Amino acid sequence: MVTSVVAGSDKMAAPFGGADDIAYAKDLWKKMEAKGLNSAPANLYVGGPPHGKVREVIEGTIDGKRVIVKRNYGGKGVSLASVMKNRGMYLKAITVMAKRDKGYDSDNADWFWVKYKPNGEIMMNPKKMALAGRVAKGTPGGCIACHASASGNDLVFAHNKDANAEIVYVK
Repeated sequence: MVTSVVAGSDKMAAPFGGADDIAYAKDLWKKMEAKGLNSAPANLYVGGPPHGKVREVIEGTIDGKRVIVKRNYGGKGVSLASVMKNRGMYLKAITVMAKRDKGYDSDNADWFWVKYKPNGEIMMNPKKMALAGRVAKGTPGGCIACHASASGNDLVFAHNKDANAEIVYVK
């Protein structure tokens, strides 16, 4: 079992999918709904694994901290045109990076990672671990496996309107 000490506290933090992170993820979903991050129209673009063949990215702030929302579209017949006609039919997951307080996960720039089903339910991996929280330390996969290559940009990939699409910012 992987644990880490939260800065400024002697309390041990649970690994990825811990009770505190699940509670935070549920609260985050409600705040994303209230802010419009789950419903704001965004620019679709063609992607690939692991976030679906068609994607869109929305960014905003919640509680004064940066939140990046990636809607992931897939399924039989998915294309930019099909998603434009019926986003709900092809929406498979919503992946979120939310900045947390300094010391939350210092090794990974204090990002909180979560993957939701379209209805806001937290997704589970095949081992029934909730996909919410810190990056699971010591694992070769997961969010950080790709995002570490964006380390010069706070673990966030830069979007290019020619290669991807412009990010929509919700104030």
